[in-house]
Amino acid sequence: SLASALPYFSLEVLGIIHGFFEKNDDVPLFTHDKRKEMATKYPMVHLGTLERFLIARDYSVSKASQMFDGYLEFKKVVNTPGFSEKAKKTLGEGRRNIVTPMGRAKDGTDVFGFRMCLITEEMLNNADSVADAAAWTMEKYLQRTGPYRNPRVTVLAPTNAIDNAPNIPAHRLIPILRALSKKLGANYPEFAQRIVIFPFPWVGRVLWEMVKLFLDPKTSAKVCFLGGSQERHCDPDETMYELVEKDQIDPLFLKALPELKSSEPVPNKTNAESDK
Repeated sequence: SLASALPYFSLEVLGIIHGFFEKNDDVPLFTHDKRKEMATKYPMVHLGTLERFLIARDYSVSKASQMFDGYLEFKKVVNTPGFSEKAKKTLGEGRRNIVTPMGRAKDGTDVFGFRMCLITEEMLNNADSVADAAAWTMEKYLQRTGPYRNPRVTVLAPTNAIDNAPNIPAHRLIPILRALSKKLGANYPEFAQRIVIFPFPWVGRVLWEMVKLFLDPKTSAKVCFLGGSQERHCDPDETMYELVEKDQIDPLFLKALPELKSSEPVPNKTNAESDK
């Protein structure tokens, strides 16, 4: 069908294109009733965008529409004046930003780094705001990607501690991971191609079973674990480079943070670190 061949256009545009075909060309506009129904409801939205929401809701048009309407409301929020600056501050300034856009994975997906060790106590106490800010990052990524390329990301989530970071224990991060999963899953479905957690010790399996309870099954199925040294500032295991070339990863991503200047606020530390 024309819709399958040109998913980067809206029904409004496809209707015009379809009008140029002769009747005997036998080129149907749609061959999938659910896609047609969804496109008819949102004639000015790119079909590829609508398809992501349909897939997320197993091609239930009513559920996909409800999900998409929620995204449109959220999009209004992130586009309000001042939200961008607030989001940047919430995620952390400069190298203390917990979300780092990087290069491309070998499968062509865009790479984002997610540094759990940079999460502060303030972020934990404002998990929903952090989730909104992370979703704003995805909205900006979607705008940069444009309508002619399918937005797909590989997330690299190292577990190592690094110097001069809060390094809050992983088991305390569950509330913020839950908020992130809920917000991103609701508004940016089918974005994640793969979520790589490394290094991941076998004892972490227990924590993973707890976290998985709060994740959408489709999301949890995309999580993979790599081994490697848990020492601070170590390079990832060589298996990482089977997924992402080394030159596509920010060289400072796994390195120590510079010490804060006396004029800068000290990031929240864990109780264990404070007692040293």
